[in-house]
Amino acid sequence: MKLVEVHTKADQQTDGYYLGYLVYQNDAVTVLIALDDDANASGVMVLNNDDLLGVVEESPSIAYVQRLIDEGQSRDPFDLMPRNQQLLKRPFSQLYQAAEAALLEDMPLTITLNNGEVYGGIVIQSTLSEIRIRQINDDYSLDRLYLAVPTKQISSLEINAASGKLWQEWYAARKSEPAFDYGLCELYLDWVDDDRFGGCLLGHVIAQNDHYLLLESVSKYGQLESICLVNRADIVHETDASPAIAYTNYLIKRNQEQGLFDPNNFSKLAKSLHHIPTTREVILTAGKHLVNIDDYEYDGENLGYVTHTDEYGFTIKDALTGEETDHPYHNVCTIDLASVELEKMHEYLAAQKR
Repeated sequence: MKLVEVHTKADQQTDGYYLGYLVYQNDAVTVLIALDDDANASGVMVLNNDDLLGVVEESPSIAYVQRLIDEGQSRDPFDLMPRNQQLLKRPFSQLYQAAEAALLEDMPLTITLNNGEVYGGIVIQSTLSEIRIRQINDDYSLDRLYLAVPTKQISSLEINAASGKLWQEWYAARKSEPAFDYGLCELYLDWVDDDRFGGCLLGHVIAQNDHYLLLESVSKYGQLESICLVNRADIVHETDASPAIAYTNYLIKRNQEQGLFDPNNFSKLAKSLHHIPTTREVILTAGKHLVNIDDYEYDGENLGYVTHTDEYGFTIKDALTGEETDHPYHNVCTIDLASVELEKMHEYLAAQKR
């Protein structure tokens, strides 16, 4: 099977794409075994050819993923491949057949519409013209009412994704599983960009002083994704109780039991810190290493190399575009001391030099 990058009309707004192994293509659909951003196994992806822009066999992202595969870093941490292989024994010549498989196998699916909207849920009926699902709500509950989705509006379907498998495990155990508390909190920051309104950092505070927090940031899969420094002045609200916290507590316990919570061994760094550094200290000691900062005035994180510092701030050169941006120290709401994003960018840049 070929490793490919697939572009759809639905993903044009976000510059997104799908990566995976091309299983087969017919006049109606393209079928992949999907890979996530870390080259790990994901689910079976069935794409509507009417929404397809192109299938690429060579790209910087493919080079990056191929490097991870060659180095033995492409894994199947959530044991998805055995079920993927079983699913692919079914005929997926039409979109509705993938949804039908999800119904018969009792597994969640994710639907992406051709306008970019995404729905996750449980299939209750699948026909050539329409797929009906009970949506998974923002609080992880299952909606009582069904949503009818015309198949002609669907860009892609994914079944057996890690997020769906983990949700299904939690949903089955939610009433019988003993409560587990990792000490999580949600931190809401004073981001200026409207698109980030309502977003938050989710993690565990491992140390703090009057000015900063050291946070173990946890991913949507319940895995440790970074150790970051958070400027307390930028925290506008925090809570230690929410549906996301309860759900993530379950995932952390599950992953700890299976040795999946800290695959990058970031906790080792946290234990080695003798004091909580300031943003300025981290920047001044970065040298030629990549840094990943979040300036509250920008619309996202800035990942690159420090090219200039003074007593007021610093300049970062974007690792991909080469664009330089200036940041006062007091504008930085978070900075990674170690993270999946930093490691991914390091591997990505190395892959382009091969």
